[in-house]
Formats: sequence, structure tokens, C-alpha cells
Amino acid sequence: MITVVIPARMASSRYPGKPLELILGLPLIEHVRRRALLAKGVDHVVVATCDDSIKAAVEAYNGQAIMTKDTHERCTDRIEEAMRSLPGDIVVMVQGDEPLLMPDAIAQVAQPLLDNPELNVVNLLSPLESTDDFNNPNIVKAVCDKHGSIMFLTRAPVPFFRKQNSVPVYRQTGIMAFRASFLPQYSAMPETGLEIAESVDMLRILENGIRIAGVITHYSTYGVDRPDDVHIIESILKSDKVQRSLFKQISQ
Repeated sequence: MITVVIPARMASSRYPGKPLELILGLPLIEHVRRRALLAKGVDHVVVATCDDSIKAAVEAYNGQAIMTKDTHERCTDRIEEAMRSLPGDIVVMVQGDEPLLMPDAIAQVAQPLLDNPELNVVNLLSPLESTDDFNNPNIVKAVCDKHGSIMFLTRAPVPFFRKQNSVPVYRQTGIMAFRASFLPQYSAMPETGLEIAESVDMLRILENGIRIAGVITHYSTYGVDRPDDVHIIESILKSDKVQRSLFKQISQ
């Protein structure tokens, strides 16, 4: 059973209140939730929040939302709390600021857990598209080994090119999958130094020597990090044929 949990809170440090920001007339969180409902093989889609306003907005659209503590610093800890009262063997976390989510991405990131019972964590990765992406600290960069396992995640531009060379560096998207039984183990581990320094949940896992598999997708992902991003998203929803079709499906 696959459950999608979408963490969302109003007190974003970079963009307070963004889950309820209207994008072409629909709250950001609803864009994400409705797209997740289009994913094949998904049994439940739930928003996990600490804000009554987000819960009320989701429920006003007949969606399911669950309240969690307001003390979580990491999205993964919020997911762990939510899953204590939700069914599901595999949990796909979709960040609540991914309004251009491709529903197929959910199946892509969950599949390695279905194929390999020894695997506990998978991250969806996408290509960096520009030098600006490479240098943008809001974008978490991922580098993988030759077997597809993530070696490191950082907001810094990596690697440092002492010599110019072709090195694949990816964007960590806001889409990742966990075996539900692993989440209590994650939350029981103390925060790690790199995790705190970078503010990246998955570094807690890597610092404890646990493998994270990377699944590389070849379409672009675009999250909402700043108010200016709303206009960019609206432009894409209007101009891109695939995105326009998905928006039509979720807005009916």
C-alpha cells in the first residue's frame, strides 16, 4: 500500500504563508494534492500540517489533512508523526511547494522500494538546468556514485572544478519515498552536524551510513521558494502543453 503525505506549514522561513498562495485561483497546496491523486498505484493522499488554516483549506476541497506538532524542524519528522495514524507500507513524501508535480514521479520514486526489500529510502533527482541553479542555495544538489546511490547532498555548488570536466550533478526534488517501518528509526536518530548546517533532512541518513538510492528523472522540477516564483509557475501552466493539460484535469 502506497500513501502520499504532503507536509505543509504556514511559517516557511523563506516564504511565509505560501501553502495557501493562490496560483491561477487554486491554493498551492491543492495543486500538489490533486496532482498526487492522479498518480497510479497510490492508495491515500494526505496533507500533514501544524496549521488549522491549511487543514481547513484542504478539507474545504474535500481533501484529507492530519494535524501534527508545530515543533518539527524537518519534514521527514512530520511525515513520521503523520504515519503513526495512517496506513501504508511505502510512504512517498511530496513537498507542498511542488505545484508542477508530474504524477508519474510518485510511481518512479516508489518503484525501487517495491523491487528491493533491503532498500529504505529513495530520492527523486532531476537535472540542473543552468549556472544559476548550480549556485542557488535554495536548490539542494546531489551527487551519486556509479551504482546510483547518493554520496552527498548540499546547498553549495559542487563539485569545485579545479579542472573542467563533465560531472553529473542533480537537483534534489521535493519527492522522496520511504519504507514506513524505517521512519521511526529516522526520527529516533539525533540530528547530525551536517544536517543542521545545511538544513537538509537526508544528511541525517547519510551521516548514519544508510543508503539513499537516487532515481533520475529527465523532466524539470520547479518548486515555489519565493513570491516571484508564483508568476513563473503561472506562466508555465499557461504555456507548457503538458502542464496546461494537467492543470485542466485538477481544476475541473
